[in-house]
Amino acid sequence: MSEIAGPASAEPAGAGSAVAGLRLLSEGADHLPGGATEVFLGLDGAFRVTAGAQVRTGTADTAFLRRVATELRTAPAGAPAGAAPAGATRSLTSTGVPGNADAVWSEGTAHPVPAFAALLDALAARVLRPADPAALPAALLRLDPATAAVDTGRAVATIGVVRGRTAYALAEPDGSFGLTALDDAQPLGGSGPEAGLLPTAVALGAVAGRELFAVGGADGAVQVWDAVSGAVLHGTSGGEGAQAVAAALVQDLPLAFSGGADGGDVRAMRADTGQALGTLSVNGNGADVLCAARCADLDLLAAAGQDGVIRVWDVASGTQLHLLVGHIGPVAALAVLSLGDQAVLASGGADRRIRLWDLATGQPVAELDGHTATVTGLAFTEVADRPVLASCALDGTVRTWDVRRAEALHGWPVGEEWLTGIVAVASGAGPVLVVGQQNGRLSRWVAATGSTLGEFAVAGAAVHPVTALAGGELTGRPMLAAGYGDGTLRLWDAGIGVELYALAPDGGPITSLALAQGGPDGPVLVCGTAAGAVRSHALRDGAALPVPAPHAGAVTGLAFGAGGAGAVPALVSAGADSTLRVRSALDGTPLLQLATGQGGVTALAAGEAGGHLLLVSAGRDRTVRLWHGVSGQAGPVCEGLAAPAETIAFGVFGGRPVVIGGGTDGSVLVWEVHDGSRVAALTGGSAAVRTLVAQELDGETLLAAGDEQGTLRLWHLPSGTLLNEAGLAQAALAISFADTGLTVVGPGGVTTL
Repeated sequence: MSEIAGPASAEPAGAGSAVAGLRLLSEGADHLPGGATEVFLGLDGAFRVTAGAQVRTGTADTAFLRRVATELRTAPAGAPAGAAPAGATRSLTSTGVPGNADAVWSEGTAHPVPAFAALLDALAARVLRPADPAALPAALLRLDPATAAVDTGRAVATIGVVRGRTAYALAEPDGSFGLTALDDAQPLGGSGPEAGLLPTAVALGAVAGRELFAVGGADGAVQVWDAVSGAVLHGTSGGEGAQAVAAALVQDLPLAFSGGADGGDVRAMRADTGQALGTLSVNGNGADVLCAARCADLDLLAAAGQDGVIRVWDVASGTQLHLLVGHIGPVAALAVLSLGDQAVLASGGADRRIRLWDLATGQPVAELDGHTATVTGLAFTEVADRPVLASCALDGTVRTWDVRRAEALHGWPVGEEWLTGIVAVASGAGPVLVVGQQNGRLSRWVAATGSTLGEFAVAGAAVHPVTALAGGELTGRPMLAAGYGDGTLRLWDAGIGVELYALAPDGGPITSLALAQGGPDGPVLVCGTAAGAVRSHALRDGAALPVPAPHAGAVTGLAFGAGGAGAVPALVSAGADSTLRVRSALDGTPLLQLATGQGGVTALAAGEAGGHLLLVSAGRDRTVRLWHGVSGQAGPVCEGLAAPAETIAFGVFGGRPVVIGGGTDGSVLVWEVHDGSRVAALTGGSAAVRTLVAQELDGETLLAAGDEQGTLRLWHLPSGTLLNEAGLAQAALAISFADTGLTVVGPGGVTTL
């Protein structure tokens, strides 16, 4: 069968010309990301997912194809092939599949869509929204880089002070952004589209005697500049570089390394403080898996990815020592065995073959064959004083190998589930292998014999797959850490099988785990996530460590703020990932992270009341929530919006602080800060409100609002009276009150009214 060349809707309708495979069509289904979605899976594993303007293509592992084929054979018979009934919201069509008659299943008919279509739903969700909870292991799907999701920026603006002059910051959808004086349009700094950011939020602020400029991007990155000198002060990289992580204790410091599949460099940082230490180039090839090791007094890092090549560096010098070539297709697992002054690297992946390499020379040592699907996990241990390698794969089996002889020792099936990872932990009866499964289970096996020891108990239902495993020690006790497809992280005392804690999701599904043993404050556990964020936790209690991670999704709001005397000037960012992140405005030190639970933050504002920093966030759940900006304590919840707020601001109403929200439906509501009660609803238009500003003039509070269609409205806030309404030639993005009237910034520049 040839690869799919165009969208399914463009294919000829005749049965003889239909491409062989399965096609699932869903209209507005809640369980799929987006509205109408089409999934096509060909006989060779090539898939295409279409949702609106989004088209993603790639290849599914043979293990996925086998599962689908098995389910198809046992599915209830469908109707004879033909068009789905008119009005069907969901249908599945099978065409040209060997051993199966062409058929169609449709909801609301005598032949409803069979249950195994959930596998295609999960495929669609995995490739369209990788940061959402995942039901499939990452190794099952390989996305074509050319069709990877591309976020887009949008025009955003704010007004502030630069070099002592009133100025505005304007970011364009093409990625360019700049600072411009309001009075004479003099450029005060900025960048063109080549800057690499797709701006989605901007902020100007004067803090600690310095004028700062911040930009948030579609990839979750936040960058901060000195607005006067143009110097970059600090920032986070976007979500492109942290799906894979490794960790090691180097010169008594816990280090973390992170890389991603999109071709970005591998980054090094302190695992406990987040201090950036440099990068290692992968020549644009990306990294799906990382592994740190020590060999002959050298601290080494190995990285591998889609091209099947393994790169090995000396961490101290950044020198690339080896380029290991031999795998055909992506490498999905790495493990290192240290043998005195020598070390053996094991690698496995989509070609189903395990290769052993001498890390001192970079030469191949052996090839191990036996698995019949992608190798997803490797772990070294010792049995009867001889080194043993354990492996697991998507074929559902675990195998052990004699490292010195390069011979198979044992092999056994774990079950019908895909196996996602393996780790060796110590026990009183000898080494135990812990295997992660797609169904969320963690099974235990005696490494020497393959005898089962049962499973690790999970507090509550683990309905998402185990996606990463790591083992280590804490106060002499063996520990096991597991990451899940919903982003949950759990830690067990592996010796007694007791769960010590479970940490809530942050940054999407966990894709990799690594442990830096030791360090000033004990072991550090580092996590990579599907959204590209790095998580770092103290192993002892799971406390989050200050890693300056990007948002797992677009930045939707930025604001500078400060509390009373002695408070640290803050930069606050909000994201589509439903989090608020507070950092030091001057150096980026993480201060606070809040999970808002709002289904994605849509607007943000920072203010001060009683000497305290206050934050207000609006969400897709149509709520507006107040937060203490230092303690993170939740304040009142403001309700009543009929649509999510696009913009939000602080103001004064009757001498009392209020919060004002402008909705995507054109509504403007006002709430009391102290209790969240609604005090006003202002009549406006129906277009989304993009900007709001309240101003006290002669003891009266005026409110100006601009919308997406370029309409500007001015209200007397205490009475709710609409004073003026004017049409503009462009959308209103930012407003300020001036002595002579109102200044409005739009995509095309400034309008004065």
